[in-house]
Amino acid sequence: MRHQLVSNKRVMVMCLLSLIGLTVSSVPAAETDARSLKHPLVGYWESTVRETGCLETYWFKEDGTAVLTSGDEQLEARYEVTPQPDAQGFFKLTHRVTLSNKGLDCTRQTSEINTEQTSYVLFQPDGRSFIACDDDDPSLEACFGPLELKNNASRSLP
Repeated sequence: MRHQLVSNKRVMVMCLLSLIGLTVSSVPAAETDARSLKHPLVGYWESTVRETGCLETYWFKEDGTAVLTSGDEQLEARYEVTPQPDAQGFFKLTHRVTLSNKGLDCTRQTSEINTEQTSYVLFQPDGRSFIACDDDDPSLEACFGPLELKNNASRSLP
């Protein structure tokens, strides 16, 4: 009888562990990806200007701040981005420069503190790159990029 009682307890424990294992393994992969809980813009992005080879980097942090570099220019900014895309698939991104080293960017210009810029961001379906546009015109005539994701929440910055 004692052997049967131990066996019953063992069977119950095994069933319980199996149930827990099934529950954990049935959680969709998107829910276990730390980035899935954040806006797709959050992360470290890079783009190289084809004509000049000039590197631009964009680090959009979860707290609404960003660190941007373009050529010799280094900026810090506060940004807001719409939580959902518009009917054409664009997210509206607005950022205001809070700190600038006054260096020249890839277009040989500088950004002044407190200047605000609005862009429209269109992600590729896989979320690993996006283009940024001056408007949300589907013709994409006023766009640059692509900017490629170099890290997300689960990896360190390069």
